[in-house]
Amino acid sequence: MKRIIFSNPIRRRPFSLPEKFRKNIMFVVFMSILFAGISAGAVSGRYADEALMKNLDLIFLTNFKLRCADGMLSAFVSSFASAFIFILTIFLLGLSLWGEVVTVVIPFIKGYGYGLAIGYLYTAYGFSGILYNILVVLPGAFLCSAVIAAAAQESFRNSVKLITIFIRSAVNDDPRIQMKHYLLSMLWLLFLAAMSSVLDMLFSFVFSRLFSF
Repeated sequence: MKRIIFSNPIRRRPFSLPEKFRKNIMFVVFMSILFAGISAGAVSGRYADEALMKNLDLIFLTNFKLRCADGMLSAFVSSFASAFIFILTIFLLGLSLWGEVVTVVIPFIKGYGYGLAIGYLYTAYGFSGILYNILVVLPGAFLCSAVIAAAAQESFRNSVKLITIFIRSAVNDDPRIQMKHYLLSMLWLLFLAAMSSVLDMLFSFVFSRLFSF
């Protein structure tokens, strides 16, 4: 008697992450680090004072009185200068063999600055501070934070690739093509950072006049 073997057309696979998530898992990790920085900064912002916020303005854009008082061009320049400092630092770290270690910290620092602003605004101005954050700060800060996380991801990958060049006896990828890809990626992210500064400028121009700090 012939044995009849039924095969299940549906192959059971072990649990696996969605394809898109697995491709972007490093970006998710860097965004998680950034959100951890926001949480830590928000707690610290409750104990910050106005003098501290003014001193940190160049890096974290925490001088809200200046943003309310100055014009559109000043808002763009200050916002882009802050983003440029972070991206330049990340870019240079990606060109070093040890850069991947420090790059991981950069999104946390960026998130900490934004969280510091949130905590200070809420503590000092209550609901109006939160409303200011939502209408003026958040749109540009959200895009800029995503750009910083993406730049950190590119920097981390490039730094790791540089290490493999010295470890492997044979290099499969052309280092010149790799460096060209890294430079173009960073230029594109710098452009997106400029767009986040444009958002900062527009939302500051439209809504900052509604607040008086």
